[in-house]
Amino acid sequence: MTTPHALTRRSVLGLAMALPAIGHAATRPVTQSLGEAAAGAGILFGASATSNVLNDPAYAALHSAHSRLLVTDLALKFDYLRPSEDIFDFAEADALLAFARSQAIGFRGAAMIWNDWPAAWLKGKSSSELTRIFDEHIDVVGSRYAGAMQSWDVVNEPFWPDAGEPGGYRTGPWYGAMGQDYIPRAFERVARVDPKAKLVLNEAFCEQNDALGKAVRSHMLPLIDKLQDRGVKLDAIGLQAHIRPGLPFDIDAFLRFLDEIAARKLDIYLTEFDIEDNTLPFDIARRDALVAGWTARFLNPVLENRKVKAVITWQLADRHSWYRDPAVADARGYSFSARPLPFDDGYNDKPMAQALRTAFLAAPKRD
Repeated sequence: MTTPHALTRRSVLGLAMALPAIGHAATRPVTQSLGEAAAGAGILFGASATSNVLNDPAYAALHSAHSRLLVTDLALKFDYLRPSEDIFDFAEADALLAFARSQAIGFRGAAMIWNDWPAAWLKGKSSSELTRIFDEHIDVVGSRYAGAMQSWDVVNEPFWPDAGEPGGYRTGPWYGAMGQDYIPRAFERVARVDPKAKLVLNEAFCEQNDALGKAVRSHMLPLIDKLQDRGVKLDAIGLQAHIRPGLPFDIDAFLRFLDEIAARKLDIYLTEFDIEDNTLPFDIARRDALVAGWTARFLNPVLENRKVKAVITWQLADRHSWYRDPAVADARGYSFSARPLPFDDGYNDKPMAQALRTAFLAAPKRD
């Protein structure tokens, strides 16, 4: 997700100790929970969170009821975790892990390495210094959470064709220091420090059928082949799936891309699923119905591919969506409050929640 941080930094030390006693029975949805519906098909359903899930008991209960995987939204991104070279601020990530464990929810890290939004203190470092920082970061962070992670986005968004680099790679400190080799280096190093976690290559835009989406899809498969030929541990491909109804969309082209990934014997995670509603009607009932329609239009055929093993929404309720960040809303041309997620501001089911539930219940059982 290429957005500025929506939250200001604040200490969350001690939050894990103050968590409310929330069990899966704390929220009793009339209908089947999304996590249960997905699990019936062998699919892992989850959502991202920040300290919002620690500070809001109602949101914590919503996650407890529906999520089977808690994903770090900001807490493990390099610039958030490393405000200066000599500081690793693990407070929020540790508290989120404690919450996930208290609710018997899996824990997933996003993201270990990303060239976008580099910490300001990296500027001016030599290639050798950046390589040392890169290695140290993986070793320190990976070993701290070794054995606790269901999966890691080891490398996030490796491609940005408009940067003009050969192969369409995204530029940034790690690419500048090591070129394309930063990618296998990251996977090999994470695998050494945390051999139990599933390792994921995560990318955006692939669901779009515009020039950007087509270009990124065309670059992804050669990179996957390169990593597999090198023998690195690569368990899954993450596809963010921020669905944008205002852009060209061709489900058949996307399904063919999924088939190519599946043929390489890799699992597929939809890692940041939501429906951007800025081009949809203002009327809430109509907009919610269209968001649900797009959910079904995308997920129903996608889940026919048995290698799709996880569906993760980027946050769980509208009030916490990244599209509500004022800078993002302004950049995206929102003239109303975004409603891109399965639960509304009061944490009630929306039509999108039912569309998700229906898609999960209709999906073929995974092995």
